[in-house]
Amino acid sequence: MPPLEWRAFQVMEHRPHLYLVDRFMNQQPFTGHTRRRQTRYAVHLVDRLARWLIAAGGIGTIVAVSLVCVFLLWVVLPLFLPATIDTQSSAKIAWSSDAPRHIALDEDQLLGYALLADGSLVSFRPDTGEEVGRLEFLKAGPPTAAAFDPGDARGAFGFADGTVRLANIQFTTAFIEPAELPDRLRALRAGDVATFDQAMLTRTSAGQFRLRRLVAELEPPVAITPSAAIERIDYSARPSGEMFCVLSADGRLELHEAHHRENLLTGETIVETTGSTLPWNPPAGKGTPDYLLLSDQGDHVYTAWQDGTLLDFGTRDVDHPKLGEPIDLVPEEGQRLTALRFLLGKGTLLAGDSLGRVRAWFGIHGVDEGTDDAAQLVMAHAFAGPAAVGGGAPVEVRCLTASGNSRLFAAGYSDRSLRLYYPTNERLVLDTSLRADAAPERLAIAPRDNGLLVLAGPELVHAGVDPGYPEANLRALFWPVWYEGSPGPSLVWQSGSGSAGSEPKLSLVPLIFGTLKATFYSLLFGVPLALGAALYTSEFMRPPLRAKIKPALEMMASLPSVVLGFLAGAVVAPFVEGSILTIVCSFFTVPTALVGGAYLWQLLPHRVTLSAGRWRVAMMCLMLPLGVLWSIGCAPWIERTWFAGDIVAWLDGQVGVGAGGWMFLLAPLVALVVAWLMLERVQPRLRCKFADWPRRVWTVVDLCSFLAGLAAVLVISWLGGTVLDALGFDPRGQVPSTLEGTRTALGIVGTYAPRNALVVGFVMGFAIIPIIYTIADDALSTVPDHLRSASLGAG
Repeated sequence: MPPLEWRAFQVMEHRPHLYLVDRFMNQQPFTGHTRRRQTRYAVHLVDRLARWLIAAGGIGTIVAVSLVCVFLLWVVLPLFLPATIDTQSSAKIAWSSDAPRHIALDEDQLLGYALLADGSLVSFRPDTGEEVGRLEFLKAGPPTAAAFDPGDARGAFGFADGTVRLANIQFTTAFIEPAELPDRLRALRAGDVATFDQAMLTRTSAGQFRLRRLVAELEPPVAITPSAAIERIDYSARPSGEMFCVLSADGRLELHEAHHRENLLTGETIVETTGSTLPWNPPAGKGTPDYLLLSDQGDHVYTAWQDGTLLDFGTRDVDHPKLGEPIDLVPEEGQRLTALRFLLGKGTLLAGDSLGRVRAWFGIHGVDEGTDDAAQLVMAHAFAGPAAVGGGAPVEVRCLTASGNSRLFAAGYSDRSLRLYYPTNERLVLDTSLRADAAPERLAIAPRDNGLLVLAGPELVHAGVDPGYPEANLRALFWPVWYEGSPGPSLVWQSGSGSAGSEPKLSLVPLIFGTLKATFYSLLFGVPLALGAALYTSEFMRPPLRAKIKPALEMMASLPSVVLGFLAGAVVAPFVEGSILTIVCSFFTVPTALVGGAYLWQLLPHRVTLSAGRWRVAMMCLMLPLGVLWSIGCAPWIERTWFAGDIVAWLDGQVGVGAGGWMFLLAPLVALVVAWLMLERVQPRLRCKFADWPRRVWTVVDLCSFLAGLAAVLVISWLGGTVLDALGFDPRGQVPSTLEGTRTALGIVGTYAPRNALVVGFVMGFAIIPIIYTIADDALSTVPDHLRSASLGAG
């Protein structure tokens, strides 16, 4: 044998795989003659070009995903940046010798106004303190009491003659022609400002001249108590009408609702009021309260004194007001209340004291379930003030103001410090010191929350502020937050609300939990179907039919998730809502029917099962509609027996007891325990005892054990649910508590929502079936035949 053929023979005999590789790589036949081939240059070029394109595509994908991550970080990072002060100017004012009763800013911070003690309105420049104009607003005499809405555009004033007048105070904008201006003002550059005709003149970037002016409109007087002066007043604007409460010098506390009517003959607006007198009886030795506050809806009237005592009048039923228990806002001995006002929305009270603290109080509804006006004030948030320097006297709160645009509020302290807080997440937004010689006496936040106006003695301080995003921090995103009106801290996501005073609820925990829950239910629904279909098509289905079924299932992945979500909300959700208990029962009846069909198949004679083996799957599928019919038949009886005839009302807690819900919740756990006992304890003993018995007898014994296990699951679940219900536990969210007989939320099941996890799991399960099916089918199809034969040989 030639040497070359002998070498090939040796390689093929001892290492055949090396021989094949050698032949393939070298193209060398047994004859020893090698055929010379040369790859064309175009093929090399295309190969290199494809290699470069594939590499560039892969690198580009990585870069694109990385840029998306960088962009997300770039967008999210500003949420956690601290607030900053852009500018701070200080100026002496000459237009008032006494402290004004109220100050405010316009939205562009070009003009501010102050209500003086004599009743006049002064408009001024915030940056220089220069007086721009003066309105003899209240010519009849100075007001004895004044109150403003959170937006500073509407106010109520009480007078010594016992009358009340409502007023609109706002900044108006108008454009003026250059010909109407003097020569020195026409030369203004874009962005420059100047005073003109008791207004602020600005030149816009388009070259127009814009005038910002303070306008006040006083409505006709309303007689409340003709014989006594108004000492305290507060005002609230409701969607259904305006309300104000007054405390007169003769000790009358009244609540009134204002109605506006236009005289068709004269065009004059007439203000009429309807109201009632509250049972005002101040505690002994208290005298006139220092604060009078009216809630946003007019359902609560608060009076407070400097010693911290607060009285709450429930006025939801005006004809039968209710006086609550007194509350001590400052329980420390010798300390006093220094500031009290509402937050935006007038549902939260901000109380500042002589210890430098600011505490937020709001009402919790549902404390006394037997009353209609069940609300109790609780202290939900506390903010410590600046620490005293050198062990001196505590730094006290001098003044408070709340934003008219958000839930921000500012506090001024006796050490000339100024702090900006966001109470929902208890965040200190800004901490700064004033460039003034005195402590702040009046505060105002710009309408866009981008500026602060501070009156400190004869000095006016104006600061430009960038608050950032005070509502977003790690506490608000991931920790329980105590929201206004809630009984305690909670994790809530609410993207928006129709009320300006509502709190943004930004907890990501419900979103994360909801995503995980939807994923779990989707996998619970889609994985068994996808794996079962992949196993059947790869192992049992004929190749021609598999070639048609697999592409059809993979085409399901092209359905957009938005379309599936629309179908879920428009089609699936209404269907599930109408037959919720039938669907829940089908999770028990359909598997039971399939297992029962398998036992019935085994009861058939052996020769019949052999001849009809090809129809076994089709006959098993006939049990599916039987299981569905079973659930349809038993669902009404279960609903009448366990859920008081209405499962939706039962979930809302309106009817029924908790035994039925516990039975359904315990059934899967009990079924797992019973199945484990049957497989580990009962089945081995049955096999030993009935090993020699015929196949049909063994099937009957196995069927009886299955029915016995099913009965055990039902009985144990029923007993467990009955016992838990007898102990006072309710799966709808109530468990007994040893604290003063109250009840605490458990929340295993809750109020029925049309777009629930069942609907999401069903629809998204169909979305993930093609992906899981394709991966599983490819994995099963690539199993080598010798491994498949070995597994069959091993049984």
